[in-house]
Amino acid sequence: MVSQQTSVPVLECSGLSYNIGRKSVLKNVSFSVFPNEVLFLRGMNGSGKTTLLKSILQHDKFKDQIRFPSSPQKPKLSYLGHDLGLYTTLSLEENLEYFRGIAGDCRPEEQIITWLKDFRLWQRRKDPVSSYSRGMKQKAALVRALLPNVDLYLLDEPLTALDSEGEATAKSVLETVLSSSSMILVTHDRNFTLNSKIKTLELGDNSK
Repeated sequence: MVSQQTSVPVLECSGLSYNIGRKSVLKNVSFSVFPNEVLFLRGMNGSGKTTLLKSILQHDKFKDQIRFPSSPQKPKLSYLGHDLGLYTTLSLEENLEYFRGIAGDCRPEEQIITWLKDFRLWQRRKDPVSSYSRGMKQKAALVRALLPNVDLYLLDEPLTALDSEGEATAKSVLETVLSSSSMILVTHDRNFTLNSKIKTLELGDNSK
């Protein structure tokens, strides 16, 4: 028997639908995310996973469907999408300094240094991001997305281009983050899991 959830949800989504022209991308999607919980979004290509994350980012357009009960005035969100959100002409160190200045409330510098070392990025932190391999860019982007302290992290395929060592490190980092935050995570790897409170939302293919 599943125990009843008593805490206030970080996010509630109720009856969200989204069309592009005559194409239904999301149809009557409902779910909730609670503190220290990860929601895995699953589904085929075209099922609306990325669209759902972007709808949450643009929640002002969906006030009747997307709510943040624990922080209704100004929810704190951080997003990692297919565009990695890094300035490639700058070094990783310069990128993190820039985004730290924007975010304000960020994780301790000691924690970020530990992550960079664990991801084997520390020795390359002063090099321009443009010189990084694809996997290194992905690791750098994940650190960038997890830098601010927020209520909810929206991560779209954060494991892309990571080798087995990188995936193991990412798993450890994400579990650390879940001790104080929540996240919605898209991944095609159905074997990937986290040692945390987990939900799964399977989105249907509405492309037909």
